[in-house]
Amino acid sequence: MNKIYLISFLFISFIIGMNGQQTVTGTVIDETGEPLLGASILEKGTTNGTITDIDGRYSITVADASSILEFSFTGFTTESFTAASNVLDVNMSFDAIGLEDIVITGYTAQKRKDITGSVSSVNLDGLEDVQLPSLQTALQGRASGVFVNKNSGTPGGGINVRVRGSTSINASNQPLYVVDGVPIIDDTNDLTQVGVGNAQLSILSDLNPDDIESLEIIKDAATAAQYGSRAANGVVLITTKRGQAGKAQINVSASLGVGEPVRRIDIVDGPQYIEYITEVFGANIVGTEANSDWQDLIFRTAITQDYNFNISGGDNNTKYFASAAVSDEEGVLTGQNFARYSGRLNLNHIVSDRLSFGANMAYSFSETDQIQNDNNIFGAISTAILLPPVVPVFNDDGSFGSAFGLENPVAATTVYDNQVTRGRFTGKFTGRFNITDDLSAEASFSAELLDNREEIFEPRTLQSSANGLAQVGQIRTTRLLNEYLLRYNRDFGVSNLNLVGGAIFQEDDFNNTFTEAADFPTDQFTGLSSGAQPLTTNGGFAGSNLQSYLLSANYSYDGRYFVTGTFRTDGSSRFLNNQFGVFPGATVAWRLSEESFLQDGPFDDLKLRVGWGITGNNAIGDFAALQLFGGGANFLDTPGTFPSALGNPDLRWETTTSIDVGLDYALFNSKLSGSINVYQKDTDDLLLNRPIPTTSGFQTLLQNVGEIRNRGIEFDVNYAVVTAGDFQWTSNFNIGFNENEVLSLVDDIPFDVGFASRVAVGQPLGSFFGAVTDGIFQNQGEVDAHATQTGGTAPGDFRFADISGGAGPDGVVGTADDLAPDGIINDNDRTFIGKALPDWTGGLTNTFSYKGFDLSAFFQFAVGFQIYNNNLAFAEGLNSVFAPTTNAFENRWQNEGDITNIPRIVNGDPNGNRRDSDRFVEDGDYLRLKTATFGYSFPSTLLDKINVRKLRVFVSGSNLLTFTGYSWFDPEVSTFNNNNASLGTDFLTTPQARTIIFGINVGF
Repeated sequence: MNKIYLISFLFISFIIGMNGQQTVTGTVIDETGEPLLGASILEKGTTNGTITDIDGRYSITVADASSILEFSFTGFTTESFTAASNVLDVNMSFDAIGLEDIVITGYTAQKRKDITGSVSSVNLDGLEDVQLPSLQTALQGRASGVFVNKNSGTPGGGINVRVRGSTSINASNQPLYVVDGVPIIDDTNDLTQVGVGNAQLSILSDLNPDDIESLEIIKDAATAAQYGSRAANGVVLITTKRGQAGKAQINVSASLGVGEPVRRIDIVDGPQYIEYITEVFGANIVGTEANSDWQDLIFRTAITQDYNFNISGGDNNTKYFASAAVSDEEGVLTGQNFARYSGRLNLNHIVSDRLSFGANMAYSFSETDQIQNDNNIFGAISTAILLPPVVPVFNDDGSFGSAFGLENPVAATTVYDNQVTRGRFTGKFTGRFNITDDLSAEASFSAELLDNREEIFEPRTLQSSANGLAQVGQIRTTRLLNEYLLRYNRDFGVSNLNLVGGAIFQEDDFNNTFTEAADFPTDQFTGLSSGAQPLTTNGGFAGSNLQSYLLSANYSYDGRYFVTGTFRTDGSSRFLNNQFGVFPGATVAWRLSEESFLQDGPFDDLKLRVGWGITGNNAIGDFAALQLFGGGANFLDTPGTFPSALGNPDLRWETTTSIDVGLDYALFNSKLSGSINVYQKDTDDLLLNRPIPTTSGFQTLLQNVGEIRNRGIEFDVNYAVVTAGDFQWTSNFNIGFNENEVLSLVDDIPFDVGFASRVAVGQPLGSFFGAVTDGIFQNQGEVDAHATQTGGTAPGDFRFADISGGAGPDGVVGTADDLAPDGIINDNDRTFIGKALPDWTGGLTNTFSYKGFDLSAFFQFAVGFQIYNNNLAFAEGLNSVFAPTTNAFENRWQNEGDITNIPRIVNGDPNGNRRDSDRFVEDGDYLRLKTATFGYSFPSTLLDKINVRKLRVFVSGSNLLTFTGYSWFDPEVSTFNNNNASLGTDFLTTPQARTIIFGINVGF
């Protein structure tokens, strides 16, 4: 009987509970009446939720009629309603400024309006219409405080990215790139072993930009501390696309474009060169009289092609996204080409309310055809500028024409064979178990495999190869990553607590081989075994591991007060006695607009943020702390070893301590929004080489010495100018100021790098150091009255300043050991003559749409920096066999009274006209119309008849206009690529291309 009573009681309770529940159905649409697929509906305060189907319909059962339903969708304002009715249709409003967007901030995701740190989201709209040479170019000019410099026009070439300045001299200054939660092998180190000048290849060019869903840049140390190790330079978070529940969606895009050099350099023609060389040497010592236009012979109209296919879909339990893409980019120089073939598969599966799995897999294969490049007498640009035009393309016997040991540019671009192939697999497998409604456990395993192979053959017809040269190199890099996380998330009425704790284990392995041989019987035999002289056969392996422990907490109260704390410790095998670094961070935020004293004010949102954090950098050699020995020190037939490197077991992490203050705002019904950020970053314990007595057998020892400071301010403004009706106009503007300064060095002694760069206390990295010109001597009387320069000084030579209070032995003007004028011009009269890092960088994007038409224009700029134009030392030296520029030849000093900045023609350089000086320093400021796109999307009323979901055609352009006073190819240049100390030098570097692309996007 008691059992009957109990069963009856439970049954009645169940019926009562069922009667209390409420099932709500409806449709979610946007302002135009279009259904929203994948909109989220969540019962507030619970984990009960669902999403809309392809028709925007949903159904959800909630506790009772008083339950609150929250409707959210990316790009729209979150709406809340009570479940008082069984039918609830929702019309969602466009969120013009994106305050409701969900932003990835590391190991957690937050609404943009609740973020406590400084995180910039890159607007990816329209980027699918522009063929990006590499992922980093998507960051260019689109986030304040982020400076992106494409070092050259080499397809797939190296790119410098600086987030809030440069923090290191010897270690990497590149940000940490994290794709779907996995720190990837980036281009901190170039994986090519054969030099073609200073050009490098960007490993991030392997990633297909069309697969990217969101791109966030963590700029403040408090937020970046989640990644502790290597996060001193900021973190770029990349999230790839996912499938949504509903009918499968297929997207296909194709584009075809043409490119040409942004500009060319005017070089003297054949008759002018004969006049020039005769004036220098008294005769045409070349002995030929052709009239070759080398630039016209090697530059070409480059073809670019890009094809993308993806399919996505699923149901409430399983979602998928799959893509395949082919991209092919010719360089504007004949012989340059970059091709990428890529595929991706992202899967998410919910097994039950407790258990779910995810898998992200991607593979890419790229082929890069290289030619010899900048800072190289055999390089194509080098010889096209410097080789006399009187040299014929071909001699009478059919061989390539040449002179003075310079390569024939046509030969350099057609018969030099250098191909780099790279295969890259990235995979992440994740399992998640919900222990309770608030607590979950997550485990993931990630693997990245990178295989880089170079095959080079230089035929005997090249100047760089006497009788043929073959080289083969291969590098294989593997990264394995295990992560184990616990996540706790709970609402406590008006407050919320989110905790993440875990352990991360990373292991990297590196293996390389390299072989070269010379002296081949003919150019038809290109294999290594055909070479009569094996020159080099070597190889090696290296590796490192990292173990990390993380704890992060986010607490919010009443939507007004926010606190975030992060603690991470990293242990690196690259260090011995100081393996572990500690990286804490904390931020607080206060939403003032929710306070009573501002609720009637003009602000829709106003939030103050303050943050502090420490991040680290260990981007040094895997064995830099160890004393190393090498083999090959053989004597007679006895093998031997030798000490190859001094170790330093006391090496420790470079650490960057940052303070960040920010203000986020929104006004005019959230049509205007933006942020202001002020920061200071101090990096100490720099990993630098200290000079030591050579009696040790070595010249330097790596130690932790030195300090660098970066300070700056950033402004971001987003304005939805027009959002109603058929016409819409949005504008985004950002600008950032950064001041970089070296605070201390090894014994505060400056050192020189590159052509004219010097690192010194009190100066920014990338500073130029040299003599100061003071006009040109007009007559012998001026020469006799001036300080002694050299015995060969004559009218028409540069006058160099005998600097009053000039730099003394420390190399820095304004210190106690400065030298007084002494009547002699020498190295003591050098001083700082420019800097490579810009003061201000930023961008402006305007997007217009009217019915089916859309137009966007993106301008990017950099202001307050100089370029060391070392091209002029050769092409305007007017003292050698090299062909000069037309400008130099026609405007050279010839007679007393000539007002010019070009010296006389003279054999040799008796006066030192070509010495490092401000003559070669030019303003690099530029404003560039980086991209512009015009497109048309066909109306759904037409497409529905042919069962097409979307159809868009477009035309876009890159590097369309550049406004600059710089005299050479391109102000966006850096010959020495990722060298932190010798930035901003231009020396015979491949120019970027101006590209026009036509394309089509189709969706089914």
